[in-house]
Amino acid sequence: MNKLVKGRVYTLIGAVSWGLSGACGQYLMNDSSVSPIYLTALRMMIAGLVLTFFACWKQPKQFREVVKSPKTMGKMLFFGIFGLMLCQLTYLISIHDSNAGTATVLQYTCPILIVIYVSLKEKTVPTVMEFVAIFFALVGIFVIATHGNPFNLSISPTGLFWGIISAFTYALYTLLPGKLIQQWGSLIVTGLGLLSGGILFYIGSASWQYSIQWQPYTLFAFFGIIGVGTILAYTLYLEGVTLIGAVQGSLLASAEPISSVFFSIVLLGEVFQMIDMVGIIFILIAVYIITMKEDIQEKHMQMNH
Repeated sequence: MNKLVKGRVYTLIGAVSWGLSGACGQYLMNDSSVSPIYLTALRMMIAGLVLTFFACWKQPKQFREVVKSPKTMGKMLFFGIFGLMLCQLTYLISIHDSNAGTATVLQYTCPILIVIYVSLKEKTVPTVMEFVAIFFALVGIFVIATHGNPFNLSISPTGLFWGIISAFTYALYTLLPGKLIQQWGSLIVTGLGLLSGGILFYIGSASWQYSIQWQPYTLFAFFGIIGVGTILAYTLYLEGVTLIGAVQGSLLASAEPISSVFFSIVLLGEVFQMIDMVGIIFILIAVYIITMKEDIQEKHMQMNH
C-alpha cells in the first residue's frame, strides 16, 4: 500500500469512527441515561490518557520539553477547555436534544464560520466561491431545521441551538491549536489537551455525582465512543492527514456526517426524510466548495514558489 492510499484509508476510517461515536453517544444519553457532562469528562480523560501515553512513547524528547514548560502546559490546558471540551460537550448536548446525524451535520457548518471569521479579522470580502458556500450552508440549515416551512421547526429548538453552538465551538477547536500543533505535533497537543481539559472539567463539573444506568449494550457503546470514536479516530485521522495533507483530509472528513446519519438509521432506528437528506447534501456541498477553494489556493502558492 503506497503512502497516498494508506493516508486516505486512515483518514477515512478515522472520519467514519467519529461518525460511530455520535451514534454511541446518543445511545448512552438517551437509552442509558448518561449525562452529557459526565460522558464528556470521562471520554476526554480516558482518551487523553491513552493518547498521551502514545505521544510519550512516539515523541519522548518533545513530550518532556512540553511537560517541563508551565507556559506550554498552560496553553495545552486552555486548548483542552476552550477547544476540545467545549466542542465535545456542545456536540453531545446537541445529540441529546436532536440525534447524532442531525447534530453532526449542523456541526459541519464550522468551515463556513471560519471563512466569516477570517473575512472579519482581515477586513476582506469573501470570494464568490465563499459566498456560494455560505449560501448552500444556510439553505442546508434552513431545510434541516424547518423542512421548508419557516413557521414550523422540524427539530427541537434546543437541538438546533446547540447544533449551531457546536459549530462555533468546532471552529474554536480548529483555530485555537494552530501554533501549538506546528511546534509540537498534533498527537502531543491532542493527548495533553484531552487529558488536562478532561481532568479539570471532571473536577469542575463534579462529575463523580453522576451515575450510569447499565443496559446490555452500555459497555459496547462506551467502547464505541471512547475506544473507536476518540482514541482510534484521532490516531488514524491525524496519521492519515500527515500522509495526504490537510486539504484532502478535510474532504475525506466529510465522511463523518454521512456515516453518523448511516449509524443513526441502522443502529438506533432514526428516521430521516428525503428533505433531511437534501439539507445534508447542501451542507456537504458547502464544505466541499470551501475545501476546493483551499486546494486551489494551495496549488497557486506552490506555482508561485
